[in-house]
Amino acid sequence: MKARQVDVVIVGGGMVGLALACALKETGLAVVVLERAEAAPRLSLGRDCRVSAIVAGTVQMLRGIGVWEYIGRHAQPIAGMRIFDGQRFGSIRFEAEEAAMEELGFLVENSVLSAAMMQVVHDSEHIEWCCPASVDSVVWKASHVEVVLDDGRVLHTPLVVGADGGNSWLRSQAGIQVWSHRFMQRGIVATVKPQFGHRGVAYQRFLSTGPLAMLPMTDGLCSIVWSADDAEADRLMALDDATFLAELQLAFGPQLGLIQEVGERAAFPLRSQLAKHMVRPRLALIGDAAHQVHPLAGLGVNLGIRDAMSLAQEISDAKRFREDYGSMDVLSRMRNNRMPDVLAVMGGMEGFHHLFTSDLPGVAALRDAGMRIVGNAGALKHLLMRRATGLSLNLPKQIS
Repeated sequence: MKARQVDVVIVGGGMVGLALACALKETGLAVVVLERAEAAPRLSLGRDCRVSAIVAGTVQMLRGIGVWEYIGRHAQPIAGMRIFDGQRFGSIRFEAEEAAMEELGFLVENSVLSAAMMQVVHDSEHIEWCCPASVDSVVWKASHVEVVLDDGRVLHTPLVVGADGGNSWLRSQAGIQVWSHRFMQRGIVATVKPQFGHRGVAYQRFLSTGPLAMLPMTDGLCSIVWSADDAEADRLMALDDATFLAELQLAFGPQLGLIQEVGERAAFPLRSQLAKHMVRPRLALIGDAAHQVHPLAGLGVNLGIRDAMSLAQEISDAKRFREDYGSMDVLSRMRNNRMPDVLAVMGGMEGFHHLFTSDLPGVAALRDAGMRIVGNAGALKHLLMRRATGLSLNLPKQIS
């Protein structure tokens, strides 16, 4: 079959791959997104049990690429955050108004975010959505990449982008290895209904086995992400709803009154992972294909969208100045822009995990002291909030 020339091929049509496509929609480039299958959301109390905490800086990006307007009332504003050391007495409060912000971010169901991005994709005449579509082979050549699909179609492109997740097929085809750390834990996710209103506050309680997050959703519901050692996670997943609720209540505490109802639960293994090469000639990896972090702060999808925006800006700039955006000269600029942010978040998440699960003498007292210092230091809290919400990062809010 005769090869067809396109400008960018994105392998993986999840949230990060779609974000890149949406960011490129005004560049005039012909973009093809390949996705093997559209995954149906796993529902819990009628809501997608996989959610993302979209921080304020990422919200600005999604507004800039035309996605946020399709989310609207389906997003729950996060007005504040309470962090508790469940083994001691330390705690920290973060309030959006402390940093002169309307909200720290929003809690959005993954399926809602994907649907909003799909709306933008379908509205664009420059983006081609191919699903179901599987890649049979990829051949990197000096001037282009040859992408052969399972139905015999052949695409030639200056750049192929891997947005196909932590077990990236494209990364494997490129022979790129990863540094990986399995936490020997699983994250249990579900939707719950508390007795009292959450007032837009997100809660994070650090237990000896891992963090328990209670995240505010619309209509007074909450999403839980409960990290536990594998054996404990198996035990919790095997409990009936009433017993699970009792254990959840004991672990979380009385802040929202009685937790009255829990929907279907799901569990997934926790790991951190970093590709040894984020870019190669005519290849860029973004999102989980490039890096995975512990979900205790819910920053994974934000990192991926920041990757997408950085790459889209480099592609747009290269096109404007007639550079080859599949070359290492261009792609290395994206890598150099993104790696400090990625490494800082990965290191921070690893550090928090070990700090709050350590049983070494003196560590608990150190945690308490550190939380008191941060909690009482207004300027430091302000800086931490600006950094955690992505507002202090030098990244485009829309592609020019």
